[in-house]
Amino acid sequence: MIALKKVGGGKRKLVILAVAVAVGAALTWYVKNYVSLEALVAQEEKVREAIDRRPWRSFALGLVIYSVVSLVPGTSGKSVVFAWLFGFWQGLALIILGLTTAAMVIFNLSRYVFHGWIKRRYGRFLAGLDRHLHREGAFYLLTLRMAHFPFTIVNLVSGASGVRAQTFCWTTCVGLVPGSAVFAYVGIRMPSLNELSTHGVGSLFDKPLIAALATSAAFPFAFRFVARKLGLLKDKDGGPDSLATDQSP
Repeated sequence: MIALKKVGGGKRKLVILAVAVAVGAALTWYVKNYVSLEALVAQEEKVREAIDRRPWRSFALGLVIYSVVSLVPGTSGKSVVFAWLFGFWQGLALIILGLTTAAMVIFNLSRYVFHGWIKRRYGRFLAGLDRHLHREGAFYLLTLRMAHFPFTIVNLVSGASGVRAQTFCWTTCVGLVPGSAVFAYVGIRMPSLNELSTHGVGSLFDKPLIAALATSAAFPFAFRFVARKLGLLKDKDGGPDSLATDQSP
């Protein structure tokens, strides 16, 4: 039975890989033959004009889109794109509000719908989280957010824990500010498509942009290092570090 399951799992992986390759090839062919840089520039200009013409409506629509996309794990890069389109302050507000909204949706689904499954799947992390919440309170959740531990997993496990919804909401909102500000700055330093078409890839070699990209990559690791040195993220029997080893079904 175990051998059959392994064979079946291998076939599924091959099918998924084949579908992914086919979709990638089709998209590449379509973009190469039917999408020009000039057309993309025109579309970008239309979007920017619409944002300038109806700022509140555009902000509300952007917030809905960002919140929905944030419900899907692994959709990184959207923060940079939204800041690229909306600017630093509007982009930062969209990022924080959108991520907080998505976090609250996942939190409540975990608490009222998937509570039993979460306890089985992330039992060690959940036990560690409850211990830390008992000792450090809201400050521990704030630390997890600033250290950029997996967004969806923290949301799910927090919902199954004893933390209050209000505490989870404000720690998420505040804890996301430093990292989100870095991503928003990366977005405003990114050249527009018009600049890329005019100046080529050389417009990407912008010193502040390179510095912001380096900061966005290093910030979570630096914060985790400092937090561990201060003893904020240490837990021998469960906690953030157990996410890498907790693979219980």
